[in-house]
Amino acid sequence: MFIFAACSDEEGFNVPSVPGDGAVTFEISAVNDLSTSRASLYSQEATQHVTRVSIYAFLFNPATSSYLYQKTYQVADWSDGTTFKRFAVPDDDKLPAGTYKFLAVGRDATDQWNVTVPTSTTTYGDMLASVTSTGQETEIFSGSADATITSQGARVSIEMTRKVAGILGYFKNVPQQLNGQVVRYLRLSVSNSNQQLNLTTGTGINTTPASYNVMNIDLSGQRVENGVYVGNDLSSQGVVKVANSQLGGAFYIPVSGVTMTLGLYDSAGTAIKEWAVKDSAGGNASTFDILANHFYSLGTKGVSGSTNGGTPGDSGDDDNPIDLLTDQNIVITISPAWSVIHNLVIQ
Repeated sequence: MFIFAACSDEEGFNVPSVPGDGAVTFEISAVNDLSTSRASLYSQEATQHVTRVSIYAFLFNPATSSYLYQKTYQVADWSDGTTFKRFAVPDDDKLPAGTYKFLAVGRDATDQWNVTVPTSTTTYGDMLASVTSTGQETEIFSGSADATITSQGARVSIEMTRKVAGILGYFKNVPQQLNGQVVRYLRLSVSNSNQQLNLTTGTGINTTPASYNVMNIDLSGQRVENGVYVGNDLSSQGVVKVANSQLGGAFYIPVSGVTMTLGLYDSAGTAIKEWAVKDSAGGNASTFDILANHFYSLGTKGVSGSTNGGTPGDSGDDDNPIDLLTDQNIVITISPAWSVIHNLVIQ
């Protein structure tokens, strides 16, 4: 997502001239496809459901050498599916001349994020987004830029990126029985979680340290064919999967130094079999960081609506869930549409 300060309020992509008379106009572009649900994550597609954008202005205060909150602009008429809009600052709401940091935040109007409501003493680095408990995260975007506002106006461009990570698990052939025990749960857990993030840096803040199950599928309601569970049904959400597969995922606030575990458990929650997830790109490290705008995927699910990656005839991006009847490595990747690709394995 990109935000540009320019000089027109018409929709379109014409490059405007520099605004005059101190005017500032923001051009906002949403560059990601809008697909899948707001809260769940079912593929490696770069998705977003931004329905509101706020632009916060922080003016440099030489007395404290800090940027203090000056004003907020709400971009009007931004709806789910909008890809571009210009927002002109009203003449009666212009910024005084000075050196600024602008912070743009894009989010869904129905999300559960609590974003800092700034006051005159709020500094640029104080802008946070938080959830009450892990699992309430949805996508949130932010980006910033420095600019000097003069009587001739200014042109400012801001690139907004995700400030959450994505974690996906895609598995097939989960056995009904293993080692003489009935398998009841399939879980993908992370050893720690954050409930708050800094919108200016994308770093997570730990308020209530606790492990979290990104996937926690109760298999008892599924049919069994040939000794394996037939898979969770996500058809009502437009998700198409390969046969006998389990799929789940979530957005996640960045957190440092975690371990990740995949496991099969009995009805009491006792482990029948567990795998340690490792980062093959990081020397098979078992402890690693979950970073903003990175996508961690156990198994490959290119797009939610098909099993061929959206490109029939090209087998290079077909679905590739992890087969839990074998002891092969389980690979976590990050979609190229996100910022980085990581390869993780379970052992």
